[in-house]
This record gives sequence, C-alpha cells and structure tokens, in this order.
Amino acid sequence: MAISGFDVALCHLVLFALAAIYRAGRDFAAKRLASAELAAQVGLVRALVARYLRGTRATHEDVKDLAQDVLLAAWEASEEDRYRPDPDVQPAEALRVWLRALAYHRVRHHLESARVQREEIVAAPPHTAHEAPTPDQTIEREEMRRAFLEALHQLPEHEGAVIAAHDMFEMPMEEAAE
Repeated sequence: MAISGFDVALCHLVLFALAAIYRAGRDFAAKRLASAELAAQVGLVRALVARYLRGTRATHEDVKDLAQDVLLAAWEASEEDRYRPDPDVQPAEALRVWLRALAYHRVRHHLESARVQREEIVAAPPHTAHEAPTPDQTIEREEMRRAFLEALHQLPEHEGAVIAAHDMFEMPMEEAAE
C-alpha cells in the first residue's frame, strides 16, 4: 500500500498537534538570547546552511547571506519572546536544535522562492526583435517599394516574372530563369 503525500501531511499535522498539546501542559518559559550566544553559533549555522544547500547552484555568497538571515531571524524571535527552549534539554543543545530547524526552513524557503532562479550569462546576447521603424523609414520603404513595382511593370512580362519569382518569392535565380 502506497502512502500518499496527503497521508504524510496528515501524519505531520497530527504529530504537530500532539506535540502542541504536550507542550501546553509543560512550562516553557520564553528566553531572550544574548548576542554573544548567537555569535558563538555562527560556524554551526553556516555549516548547516551549506549542508542544506549542497547539490544546488548556490554560491558562497548565498551561504553567507542565508546564515546571516537565520541568525537575524533567531535574534528577532528571541526579542519577541518566541524562543521557548525545553527546560529538560541542556540550553546549548536546545539552541542548536532550534537553529537547525530555523536554518532548514529558511533554506527551503529560499530554494522555493522565485528569486533563486538565476540567469545565465551567454557570450552573445540573444537576437532581439527589431525596433519599430521611424516614420521617415516607413515612408522611405514605401517609396522604394513603389519604385520597384513601377520598374517591374516597365519590364517585358517574361523578365518581370523572373525578377518577381526571385525577389518576392525567394526562388533561386536558376529555377526562376527556367
């Protein structure tokens, strides 16, 4: 029996709800992190981000930016009293687990976002559509077309047909002459 994505999502939702109910019965006091605590975790966060980005086309700058984004999000969450470590877990380990989850979600969001789509630089720019002709160019082309048609009508019928077949219908000159 195959497990569908919906079943997995439903299982995650149930586990999340059970964890929330379990946490509600326990006292998770909010804790504000000192900047020194976060600064001590920079190496860990960069390593986590680099690991989560492995196999993608991310650059070294992406790793640095996302690590900074994770640390900033951790600091903001701490300032808003959203960091509530489990009192049964060592404080350093609780912080590492929390930062690991933050890094994972930030990297996943980064990879799914549209701004990660990169343009590749090519040697020559692709052929672009021509700009619309100016009014003077349009008048000049029309005058040349009329002059061509007038000259074509002045030729004998046989020669005019050959030139029309070659110029207008892009037929090779040998075929048009036959």
